[in-house]
Amino acid sequence: MVNIISEKPMNTPLRVLSLGWGVQSWTLAAMAALGEIEPFDVAVHADTTHEASATYAHAEKWTPWLGEHGIKVVTVFPSDPSPVDKHGGVMIPAYTTDAKGKGGVIRRDCTKAWKIQPVRRYIRSLLTRPPRAGDIQIILGISWDEALRMKDPDVKYITHEYPLVDRRIRRTDCIQWLEEHNLEVPPKSSCVFCPYRNRKSWQELKRNGGWDWDHALETDHFIRDKRTKGEGLELFVHGFRKPLEQAISIPEDVGAKQLMLGDGDPTCDSGFCFT
Repeated sequence: MVNIISEKPMNTPLRVLSLGWGVQSWTLAAMAALGEIEPFDVAVHADTTHEASATYAHAEKWTPWLGEHGIKVVTVFPSDPSPVDKHGGVMIPAYTTDAKGKGGVIRRDCTKAWKIQPVRRYIRSLLTRPPRAGDIQIILGISWDEALRMKDPDVKYITHEYPLVDRRIRRTDCIQWLEEHNLEVPPKSSCVFCPYRNRKSWQELKRNGGWDWDHALETDHFIRDKRTKGEGLELFVHGFRKPLEQAISIPEDVGAKQLMLGDGDPTCDSGFCFT
């Protein structure tokens, strides 16, 4: 289900902001609203339904402001937002471990299914013909300090643009710009149970409690045995490969020897997460 912004199809090339409601994409939306960068035809937010409460509160507060400044915001949703698909496959890059204590990380399918595909379905619906090369320009909120996340799309009808990288604007610069314009600095955008969280982020999630923490605990428990099938594997959202409640209580001098995929700033090579 989407919020249709117009009954008439848009002309090409269609400029679309991927609005994750994190610092960088919110900065781009606000910059366009205030005329500091080229405007977009539409800003599309792919709602995984698993974002933090603070992210939803920020979006609810500032979507009307963007509309008042000429930025149309459309929210799209995945066909199936469950962390486990109908075939029993786990969508998120969970950590695995077997009876011998060995493990790895399973493939990440969530970004494509929950973000990329819903956005593409929506923008294709705005065209009156099959998409052609160069029809869609997607603007991504990747900053200069995250330039390694830049990536070409896997379809010819889409091109990616990175205004923050082009202007060598870092995440800290985005925060400064928002503060200078009396605009709210949002929290980092990600699913509450994302395995790419670092230790500090997990601890903060627990301190804040509420739905966010409960949903993370529920998901961690829900995926635990979804890849047994004779493999003897268990799945976890935390890099210590223990139940979430237990994992975040491990002293740092013990846990430091176990490298978490999410230590430091989380990254996502698609460019659609954490923006």
